[in-house]
Amino acid sequence: MPINAPTREVVERSIREAFAGVTLGGGVSLRQAAAIDDGRSYSPAEWDALKAADVVDDWARVPLSALESDCIALLDGEGFRYYLAPLMLSVFDAYDPGSMRVIGTLSGLYPKKESWEYWMTQYAALSVIQKEAVARFLGALPDLVSLWPSDAAIVSRALRNYWHEFARDTAEGA
Repeated sequence: MPINAPTREVVERSIREAFAGVTLGGGVSLRQAAAIDDGRSYSPAEWDALKAADVVDDWARVPLSALESDCIALLDGEGFRYYLAPLMLSVFDAYDPGSMRVIGTLSGLYPKKESWEYWMTQYAALSVIQKEAVARFLGALPDLVSLWPSDAAIVSRALRNYWHEFARDTAEGA
């Protein structure tokens, strides 16, 4: 681990503090995102029932099993902000390079030219402090988790393409 690299505890605390109190509000829930993906029509009552079946008021209680979907790209900005903290923390707790949860999380933090505008609308829902927590997560991840080379490349490119502007010097209290 490089000198001044933040520890897992520091990174986790940064994420928890930055996203403390965030609720889903009017955002799209994971079950609703899955429903969007299935393409079927839902009545307003059915749509609301999907959301009611999800944990929407405390992201720290969202179960890992609920995060396993591949629907992160179908969340709106509020949904992205709400689920991002548990998704990032889950990468520490249960890194699996074949998991759609991990693939979706890392891909969702790697804005590419062809999807730049879409991701910028998602990231606009994040505060500067939340963006700094994401940058800290990405900066520390390769030192804290044995990433597959392809995931390490995604993390590096994500930092290069966007998140570097929110990376604070680790000596500033990481």
